[in-house]
Amino acid sequence: IGRGGFKTAHPGWLTLASHIPTTGLGSIPHQKVVVKRPFIKIFPPNGPSAGTYKVGRYAVADELSKQFKEANVLYWANSLLDLTYAFVNRCVAASSTPPPFEIPRLRFIHAGLALSFLPGQMIVAKPGAKPCSVRAAFLLEELIPGGPDGFVKFIHNTDCDPLLD
Repeated sequence: IGRGGFKTAHPGWLTLASHIPTTGLGSIPHQKVVVKRPFIKIFPPNGPSAGTYKVGRYAVADELSKQFKEANVLYWANSLLDLTYAFVNRCVAASSTPPPFEIPRLRFIHAGLALSFLPGQMIVAKPGAKPCSVRAAFLLEELIPGGPDGFVKFIHNTDCDPLLD
């Protein structure tokens, strides 16, 4: 699908074998998802030049840490947004008149963390670290139908100013 400033994105699909949720990510067999993974820019030895770099991967321990943090932030952001809309809905219901404007309905994408294991093998991610069988961590995000034209992205990673235009 592409490469951003610090993650690669690939097409994928998700089918859960057990504990299938009724809604959200994994509720549909063979659900199309975007598989994301962080990367390191590896520049040539003579220094960085305009856009010339290779994609390198983090050590497993570092990748796990980064991916768990992002998944955790998405989880809490979703929860806080749900609480916000619950509060707004209660206020609107308690009011004698509707608001003089339309309340926008935003949402975060549904996402989850997937770990790839090496069966029967233990690897050491860093010197002195405990061995584990995790090979890689992937952030799975729902695939938004319609591509970039199917949604409006208000905030992105490059700039914290809302994208209202």
